[in-house]
Amino acid sequence: MNNCTMLLNKLLEVIDINFLDKVVDKYNADYKVHKLTTKVHLLYLLYFHLTEKKSLADFVVNLKVDSNLKKELPQISVSQLSRKNENRSYQIFADIFSHLFDKLKNKQGFKETIKDIGSIKIIDSSIISLCLSLFAWAKFRKSKGGIKLHTLYDAESGAPENIIVTNAIVHDKEIFDNLTFDSGCTYIFDRAYIDYQKFDDFIENDIYFVTRTKSNTKIEVVRTLEPTKDDKEANILLDADVILGSTDKRMKHELRLIKVKTTDRQGNEKEIEIITNRFDLPAHQIAQLYKERWEIELFFKWIKQHLKIKRFFGHNENAVLIQIYSTIILYLLLKLIKQKSKFNGRLLNLTRRIKYSILMTVPHTFNWKDWCHSFS
Repeated sequence: MNNCTMLLNKLLEVIDINFLDKVVDKYNADYKVHKLTTKVHLLYLLYFHLTEKKSLADFVVNLKVDSNLKKELPQISVSQLSRKNENRSYQIFADIFSHLFDKLKNKQGFKETIKDIGSIKIIDSSIISLCLSLFAWAKFRKSKGGIKLHTLYDAESGAPENIIVTNAIVHDKEIFDNLTFDSGCTYIFDRAYIDYQKFDDFIENDIYFVTRTKSNTKIEVVRTLEPTKDDKEANILLDADVILGSTDKRMKHELRLIKVKTTDRQGNEKEIEIITNRFDLPAHQIAQLYKERWEIELFFKWIKQHLKIKRFFGHNENAVLIQIYSTIILYLLLKLIKQKSKFNGRLLNLTRRIKYSILMTVPHTFNWKDWCHSFS
């Protein structure tokens, strides 16, 4: 009996084999499929991202010449894999992404910096440019194509909770209506999402938010508050209750305006105006809370630099979505392995260790904690 397997296969166990079986049945994804099953397809995608292959052809040649890989994965042609990327529903991979986020969220504790504030989520988007002649469905500008990843990011788990992919031309504010907002949760986003009607709805439904004003925002100061010593030390210049809008477009409810002096990435001083409906926190904590928005920018930067999400191996929309969701699946798998193994290093260090060990033979009794700590 063979008591060994390849490290690559152990990634599927992190997902949960029983769940994979259920999601395959849900979409009848493997009907009359004998070679390129959903599980094999997913392993191909994970390997593709981890080893940063340049193309499907590069990947298929690797399959043919690597003796270890040939033992575990069936040989396929570029056209076979290309057709499967175009035709197998991306929704299967979207379901796997949601399953993995739930696993990560259920095992994650509060970050030290936000544990007294409650649940915090960040909303932002990132554009990925595409060649318009190859991706005609993703028209962005006259001679440019692109898609936009609208992302709801959970600050506690440090991972995306929801991703909506649209053409890059879609404005961020349009996505508000497609997101589910939870009472008692605080949402952080930039000024592209400002919507007075939405803000009033948030207040009436106990949904909290922190964002910035636009340069043309009409602000009526109702009352000002005296900054505390801690506020002054944090460069808080103003803490006031305000009403946003003018006569023809005006909010029903008051908000809180906090003006803070800070520095930009070049070290230049500037003032920013933050608006929120959280009246329970000191002004300096609100300013610190807004800085949490940077976490989602780091996430976008990480996946673009270290996974295959800027160069696409298929041209139809389904293939692009499969590549995006499989990218996020790998990211969540890495986060779960880091959490499960109690690995203290950076996520990139763990990623590299898995990348260069992905074809190694391991026993079926393998566990990630022992393996990760064997490197230290």
